[in-house]
Amino acid sequence: MAEFFVNLKIKLVLFASCGFIVLLLFSYFISDTIETRITDAQMTKVDGRFMIATESRPFVNYDARYRFKFNSGTLQNEAIRLKGKPVRIRKYGWRMPVFSMYENVVSVKEMK
Repeated sequence: MAEFFVNLKIKLVLFASCGFIVLLLFSYFISDTIETRITDAQMTKVDGRFMIATESRPFVNYDARYRFKFNSGTLQNEAIRLKGKPVRIRKYGWRMPVFSMYENVVSVKEMK
């Protein structure tokens, strides 16, 4: 009987660990949307990435091959055009100031 509970504990720990890892990956790779105003966006790259500043927080804009995103220049131009207007930004990733990590912008659309 004791062996059954030991095996059950091991299975529960493995299942919980796998679930935690799946939730972390889900929260990083799945896009979500934010509504804000763009305060600054420039066509110059910083460390090979475009930056977009908004009222809520900064974002980064770079090509991501694994997401088939190759339009960072066009997207940055759109962000510059929409500066000061209310926009809906679709983004993914995490913002971690300690590691200088920013959320990557997938699309920018003007709200009407």
